[in-house]
Amino acid sequence: MKGDDSTLTSRQLTNVQRHADRLLREAAAYGRFPTPVEDLLAAAKLKVVDDELIDDGLLRKFLRKATVAGVAALKSALSKVVGLFDAADRLVLIDKTLPRPRIPFVKLHEAGHGSLPHQSRLYALIHDCLQTLDPDTTDLFEREANVFASEVMFQCETFLQHAHDQEFGLKVPMGLAKQFGASNYATFRRYVGTSPRACCLIVLEPVKRGPPGGFTAEIRRIVASQTFNEIYDALSFGPEISEGHMLASAVPRGRRMIYPRQIALVDRNGDTRECFVEAFDTTHQVLVLILDKRPFTRCSVVLPKIVDIAVFRKARDALS
Repeated sequence: MKGDDSTLTSRQLTNVQRHADRLLREAAAYGRFPTPVEDLLAAAKLKVVDDELIDDGLLRKFLRKATVAGVAALKSALSKVVGLFDAADRLVLIDKTLPRPRIPFVKLHEAGHGSLPHQSRLYALIHDCLQTLDPDTTDLFEREANVFASEVMFQCETFLQHAHDQEFGLKVPMGLAKQFGASNYATFRRYVGTSPRACCLIVLEPVKRGPPGGFTAEIRRIVASQTFNEIYDALSFGPEISEGHMLASAVPRGRRMIYPRQIALVDRNGDTRECFVEAFDTTHQVLVLILDKRPFTRCSVVLPKIVDIAVFRKARDALS
């Protein structure tokens, strides 16, 4: 699975949200749909150059400039070179070969480097996918830029007002992706990550066919709500899904969607709970959405290891 690319401390998150809110206000972007990315970049005083491919020649040009300026470069958390931010000239370069739904998020990611003062003041050039800084600092800056992009794209609290007053299900984030102008992947992550419900998103790589009837789908990333993490250990899903896996029936094969169906999961207390699962194949990845349907009660709280689970269950059953 891919490593964590968006977790911040509460202090770091508050700082990023403050600058995201400021940019949204300066661009008068709140309540405008889809989120006006170009207006946001203009408010950040950034110019996008998206008519060039980010190839080796362009990278060498930026590296020469970085050498002359005596500045450092940053590694991007993204999987390949997809964007560059030149702090000196306030330029953002985007690789046009990216899937179209992903481009707005990449633009806002690069805008995050330019809008967070502690980053933009420190570097005259941020060049994605080269590592010359301390790895911890590099990783932090990229996580901050990712969170900034998500906060701006989904207009901070505005997303919550539209997302969580509806019945839970695939159609909600799919509709919100169109509303905000974001990719399904980014929207599903935001949907689950901000949900008060016990829910989980499992992102799968495209399904690989095996022997007749067999298949394998590697798990790229797991995003779980806080409530889901309190009830379940998401790592129990393992590194991949294949025949015989508890989620095998939820993996689309030869179809785009798997509509809600019931499955059983074992919680941290060893109890079996009923959940619903549905899935959507975007062609780039498979998004599997899980929802625990039972109310979250005190009996579901994870117990310290020193407590005898059998004794606890006996006492619980006696009280009930």
